[in-house]
Amino acid sequence: MKERRFAAASGGSGRAGEERRVRVVIADDEPRARQFLERLLVEHEELEIVGVARGGAEALALVSEQHPDVVFLDIHMPDLSGLEVARHLRGEASPVIVFVTAYDQHAVEAFELAALDYLLKPIRRERLAETVRRVVDDVRQQKDPARGQDAAIQKLLDDPNMIERGETLRRLPVRHRREVKLLDLAEVTRIVSRDRLVLACAGAHEYMVDYTLQELESRLPPGRFVRVHRAALVNVDAIESYGGEDGVLVLHLKDGTRVEASERRAAEVRRKLK
Repeated sequence: MKERRFAAASGGSGRAGEERRVRVVIADDEPRARQFLERLLVEHEELEIVGVARGGAEALALVSEQHPDVVFLDIHMPDLSGLEVARHLRGEASPVIVFVTAYDQHAVEAFELAALDYLLKPIRRERLAETVRRVVDDVRQQKDPARGQDAAIQKLLDDPNMIERGETLRRLPVRHRREVKLLDLAEVTRIVSRDRLVLACAGAHEYMVDYTLQELESRLPPGRFVRVHRAALVNVDAIESYGGEDGVLVLHLKDGTRVEASERRAAEVRRKLK
C-alpha cells in the first residue's frame, strides 16, 4: 500500500542532506483524507514523510519505529483518538503535534494539549503552508513548543464549556506568540479581516483567529456581535454610541475606536442595535 511504501522507502535511508529534512508521520483513518494530506505535504521539499498510519495504535508504533519530528494527527480514529495518542506521546523527546480534523468541537482541547497547530478539514493549501513553516522553524531551531503541560490539559478536560460541533462559541481560541489564548467574548471588541488574516481585537492587542468572518457570524452568540461591513464584526456590548455622520452610520466603541457601517448593512445594523 502507499502508506507502507512511504515508511519503507524513507526510514533509515541516510542519504546526504536528508537528515536536515523534517521527518513526518501522518495518522488518519480516512483514506481520502490521508492521501490528500500526503499530496499537500509532498509539495514541501523540506519535509520527508516516513510513515502513514490508519489509526492511533499504528501511529504510536510508527512514532516508536521512525522517531519523526512531527505527527499530523486526525482526532477521530477508531482505536485511539488523536488526543489519546498525543497524551501517550507527552514528554521531552516527543514529536511536534499538529491536529487535523473535521470536528471543531475539539479545537480548544487540542490547543490546550500544547499542539503546535490545529488544522480544520477541508485543509487549505495556504493554511497548511503556514503550519509547515512553523513546524520547520520549530524543529530546525530545536525550540521546545511547550508540550506536555499536564495542568493545562486537566484544566481543559474539566471545562464544561467545550465547543460542540455546530454549536455557539463560548470562548474564542486565538493565537498569541507560540501559544493559544482563550478569550472571553466580553474581551473582544471587534473581529476584522485584514490582509487575508482574521484578527480579534481585545484592548490594545490583536490576535489571529483561525475562523473566517462568515464562520464566526454563524457561530457567535446570536445578537452578541453585529456584521457592520464585509470585513468586520463588532461586539454590541462594546458600542458606546452610534449615529449618522454625513449620511454614514458610525459606531463609537468604548475603547475609542470609530467604526463605519457599510451602506448595504446600515439598516440591518440599526435594527439589531435597537
